[in-house]
Amino acid sequence: MRSNTRKLLHAVPEALLGLLLASGIAAAQTSDPAKTQTKKPDDVPTSATTGTDSGNYKITSSLEFGYRGIRVDGDERKYRSDLNYKAGPRIFDSSFLMQSKDGKGGLFDTLLVTASGWGADPTGSMRVSVEKSKWYRFEGQYRRAKYYRFLNNVANPNWLFSGFPVPPNPVTGLHGYNTRTEFGDFDLTILPKNELVRLTFGYSPERYSGPYFTNYHIGGNEFQPMVNARTRANDIRFGADGKLGKVDWTFMQGFRRFRDDSTIDTIPAFINPNPTNVARFTAFSRTEPTRGRVNYTRASLHTLLGERFDITGRIIYSRSSASSTFLESMQATNFNSRISGQPGPPNTLLLGRYNIPSIASRPNTQGDVGLTWLATDKFRISNTFRVEDFTIDGVATFNDLFSVRTPAGVTDTRSFNFLQAFRTTKYRKYQDTIEGDYQFTKNYSVHFGYRYGSRHEEQFASGYGLGSNAPALEPTTSESLTNHTHAFFGGFRAKPSKNWTIYFDAERGSADNVFTRIGNYDYTNLRAKTRWVPNRKVNFNASVIIRDNSNPSEIAGVSLSDFGVDVKTRIFQTSVDWLVNQDLSISVGYNYNWVNSDAIIDYFYQVPPAASVEHPMGHSLYFQRNNFFYTDLVWRLSHRISLFSSYRINKDGGQGSRLSDPAGNPGTMITSYPMSFQSPEGRLSIRLNRNFDWNLGYQYYNYNEDGFLRTFPGSPRAQNYHAHLPYMSLRLYFGRKE
Repeated sequence: MRSNTRKLLHAVPEALLGLLLASGIAAAQTSDPAKTQTKKPDDVPTSATTGTDSGNYKITSSLEFGYRGIRVDGDERKYRSDLNYKAGPRIFDSSFLMQSKDGKGGLFDTLLVTASGWGADPTGSMRVSVEKSKWYRFEGQYRRAKYYRFLNNVANPNWLFSGFPVPPNPVTGLHGYNTRTEFGDFDLTILPKNELVRLTFGYSPERYSGPYFTNYHIGGNEFQPMVNARTRANDIRFGADGKLGKVDWTFMQGFRRFRDDSTIDTIPAFINPNPTNVARFTAFSRTEPTRGRVNYTRASLHTLLGERFDITGRIIYSRSSASSTFLESMQATNFNSRISGQPGPPNTLLLGRYNIPSIASRPNTQGDVGLTWLATDKFRISNTFRVEDFTIDGVATFNDLFSVRTPAGVTDTRSFNFLQAFRTTKYRKYQDTIEGDYQFTKNYSVHFGYRYGSRHEEQFASGYGLGSNAPALEPTTSESLTNHTHAFFGGFRAKPSKNWTIYFDAERGSADNVFTRIGNYDYTNLRAKTRWVPNRKVNFNASVIIRDNSNPSEIAGVSLSDFGVDVKTRIFQTSVDWLVNQDLSISVGYNYNWVNSDAIIDYFYQVPPAASVEHPMGHSLYFQRNNFFYTDLVWRLSHRISLFSSYRINKDGGQGSRLSDPAGNPGTMITSYPMSFQSPEGRLSIRLNRNFDWNLGYQYYNYNEDGFLRTFPGSPRAQNYHAHLPYMSLRLYFGRKE
């Protein structure tokens, strides 16, 4: 049975959609056509000439609803995983606005409702804003997303190299999702214009449900269980902000509660096709009820002293905890428990059971203090100090039982109980940033700064290693890591002429240690942007971003040749907006993303049928060469007919002609995702009268990944598709004048 909260979440958008339609119709019925007949056909609508009078309010609204058709040729699952648009009725972008006249609004001064994407779309959103400016302001948002993903790709890796004993699933892959997420944010402010104190209350629910597939390796085989996901979270908060003398202050207290009641209650499908000598489940169930809570407090202060010193301080404290119990029960044939001394297959698993309760807690403190000194009217210096500190303490208790019957009829039962494992992580980070800004003239300015960071992490582990069905007591271990970072940054803004602006900034940083191989050990970032407006009709923008990030191959004189990573990124963007005349506008843009990644890895490669090759210094290479082009055209063919057309194409050349050579010397493993994705669209809009527009449109999607077969030799097929999406809609206007 659905919870009351979920019923409320479903009722909210339905009520608001009803409000859009019912209120709009009421507005149309109360309008006076005689008032609009005196307007000239070519009058340009403005805020003063739009809106329909309705009592003490002025109403301006539009509601667009229609129907989309669909035809997909090719891989429909790939289409649904990418887009998931369906045939059927839908709500397009719609809005409803009520504004009071001269503050005589009664319960509210302003009411705004907007909606988009309901019906046949995979995502939908709804927003409502109600305000009585002196007394209250309410903001509410509700969003819904349907996530579908069934692909034969990296999550189905069995066809990477020929000779792998498990065949692929050419249709669905191994990790499929068909889930739904609903979430919202609802905030109420009392006395929104009161400078002394304003009260705030908020509520954010979230619901996630639906089936998805995962992998499970146990008993000597690989299985594909289907999980019935069911998670929910509620966030309740209250607070206040205001001004006391020269001090601005804020305070918030929040409570978040989370629960996961996902289950596996069907027998998982086995992947290995051999029907005789590998494990098969005859019964299976799993639950892992999880309960989590987070209590958090946030407070801040801000003041300006002597018109020269700007001071800001903030602190956030949270304490989170979670408890869960992994409960699993199974029966199987040909099962290998991998417990020393217990017979291996062929045998029958009479009963296998896990019971693993665990708890964890994490207190976290974050704080920062910022000081800005306005040294002169042109020169400003600021310093920000930030600290973060948290500790994670966790303990799990392992209990299992495996009862196995051999072909000779002998039953062997092994169980392990109350085997505990303890883990503790301590983390602390300090960061200080000092920067300056100097304004030479109103057209030229520079900024510069330095950032220092220090991180320290400690990890402790004791108890049993829980990676086995027969856990063994492991020695207590501890590890400590310290990281220091230094970064210099700066840039400038220049306006050489009235219609030309240039921005530039750069950052150069390094660290003496890293926590992960993608950390910024040695990096350089450059960014430049320019905007040129030669006249009121043309707008030109261009930018370039260059990023080089290198991880160490040596630390403190110790060689780490199997650890180095180099990542280089180049991004170029440009666009032109041209207002040809009052009836025609054109926008054109081009983006290029270039990425090279080279990571030294240690891997084993299986050479068919059984030999394996180890590469302690192989290279994992990734390439991206993505070109994106778009153009949009809006053309008013006549007073009543408008045309919109667009074209978008993504084309990634990926690794080009390069091929993986995992058995080479040095071995290389190359990854990229070469593809082409095109999407032209056209829409004709006809203005029937001041209340109705009729729209007829067509959108086409063309996806091609033939180059993917080169990236992953042995891949059974390319997941290409063509999708045709015609649509028709009617937009109702309330308050629009001729």
